[in-house]
Amino acid sequence: MWELYAMWTLTPLLITRAGLAQALGVSTATLAFAVIAAGAVGCVLGGQVSARIGSARVAAVALLLSALCCVAFPWVGAQSGYAALAVMLVWGASVVADSPQFSALAARACPPAIVGSALSMQNAIGFAITVVAIGVTTRYVDALGLHIAWVLLPGPVLGLVALMPLWRRRPAPSA
Repeated sequence: MWELYAMWTLTPLLITRAGLAQALGVSTATLAFAVIAAGAVGCVLGGQVSARIGSARVAAVALLLSALCCVAFPWVGAQSGYAALAVMLVWGASVVADSPQFSALAARACPPAIVGSALSMQNAIGFAITVVAIGVTTRYVDALGLHIAWVLLPGPVLGLVALMPLWRRRPAPSA
């Protein structure tokens, strides 16, 4: 969660700094809504695909896409309105698509009697991390500009590292 809520918080700031609203003739609020709402599409598609290839693989693809968007956005955002919007929409879809997959993985890994407690703990830790990420990124966005996206990169990279043991496992049958 290092990246998710910080990215959502930064979305209108990144749109403004990249000059997307002016370049595309659309309000910052509308563009920010579109980017954040793209997450719904990412979650639905991720859920459908996870039934075929498994939650760990879907989470890994989402994290990889999100990491690539973190890396690319500072360059693309400084160059082209439509390309920057495309990167932001992919980022918006991928940044959240791993979350339901991690919840599904945690629920499958826990004894049924403690699933609720495990998911609560997972969410509490995630929200604690995101408070730090939001604080750091909003503090330094003025100094770093579009490059603040790189500060979000440890989230998806560490998520990919954490998922490595699950990549080669066969997907669990869906209920």
